[in-house]
Amino acid sequence: MNLTVLACLAVLVNLIGFTRLTGAAELSERSGQHLRIVTDLDDAGVAEELVASFDAAVPQWVEFWGLPDDAADGWQMVAYVMRDRAEFERKGLIPDRLPAFRFGYASRETLWVVAQPSDYYTRHLLLHEGVHAFMTEQFGGPGATWFMEGTAELLGTHRGNGASIRVGTVPKSRDEVPYWGRFTLMRRRGDAGAIPTLQTVMRLPPQSTGDAESYGWSWAAVMLLDRYRDTHDALQAAARGGRDQSNAFTRQLVRRLQPQWHTLAARWRLMTHELDYGFTWDRERVEIDTGDPLWDGQPRTLEVRADRGWQSAGVRFPAGTVVRLTADGRCVVADTTKPWTSEPPGVTIRYHRGRPLGRLLVCRLPCDSDDQPTLQPLEVAGYSGTMRFPVERPSWLLFRVNDAVGELDDNDGAYEVQIETIDRN
Repeated sequence: MNLTVLACLAVLVNLIGFTRLTGAAELSERSGQHLRIVTDLDDAGVAEELVASFDAAVPQWVEFWGLPDDAADGWQMVAYVMRDRAEFERKGLIPDRLPAFRFGYASRETLWVVAQPSDYYTRHLLLHEGVHAFMTEQFGGPGATWFMEGTAELLGTHRGNGASIRVGTVPKSRDEVPYWGRFTLMRRRGDAGAIPTLQTVMRLPPQSTGDAESYGWSWAAVMLLDRYRDTHDALQAAARGGRDQSNAFTRQLVRRLQPQWHTLAARWRLMTHELDYGFTWDRERVEIDTGDPLWDGQPRTLEVRADRGWQSAGVRFPAGTVVRLTADGRCVVADTTKPWTSEPPGVTIRYHRGRPLGRLLVCRLPCDSDDQPTLQPLEVAGYSGTMRFPVERPSWLLFRVNDAVGELDDNDGAYEVQIETIDRN
């Protein structure tokens, strides 16, 4: 970093307004509580909004990590947001000692961000790099690569901007996050039957920096740990050891998670099957646990709500079990001027993932997990009448009404499912 240049910039900064810095290419500067930005962006309003967004995000990071309210008092970063990166290099504002980076980089005191085709993605990258610096400030480092990138993605993915920004959100639509692109890359992997296991994600090597798909899986892994009460504390504890960026960081976290590991792996399998625009944890959080009782063979009745994701029968089914499934009832799967009413076989007016909208789906989810690099496709069957359903491995049975994850909020009603045993012979 050229300290002489930074000293000159500090003299020129205008803490109230937006100041032009002269030179071969004009640079503009704006300061807020936690960010001082230097940029060649033409629009002063965009730079001001970036500063306001960063300032509004910092208290949310403090709250997320359970830090004291004053933890970030006095903390301020310098950020270079660059449309013409070469000009910043000519001015000595990108030190030669920095490793190569495509989109952004963070040191303890400085952020470098390459401006993107959309304001959203530029803002996302600024927050992403800011999280790296924040965790280094608070915890001495951001942890192993998957944890570092996953937490930065989680706390950089956002809705809104300026003072109204909310971080830690799942995008509702593609239009909300132009050029973000994580779901597109992850969906391709799913379509190829090659979704990585949670273990694979946690082995992400350091050279994956800048790989948007790897960032997406890392984001999903950290988000999964955060959104369940029995793994949330382990995530928080891991951050406190962020100074250790070696494999030992992950090994220690996995040891903390060992009692929940098979449950966690099953949750990962379900989440990665469904994760898409509009995914909401209030609807998609799955109530399963390896401590669930074994099914005693007695008939069970389950209400499967149309406005929720996967719903468990509440027991684990032993290997060799064969069950008969019957279902009845009606639900609404689109609350329009003339609501679409569906019965368990679904309505053929519209399809989702190749099956009729509103069809009852059943998933056979193994209670154990395999240490493989990728997941086997999720075993999902559609209901078209009474079903004979064999369980070859110890498994949970889960049910949902077929609809896109982002379109459950206008659904209503439920199906009633009866589960009975069948003599295998």
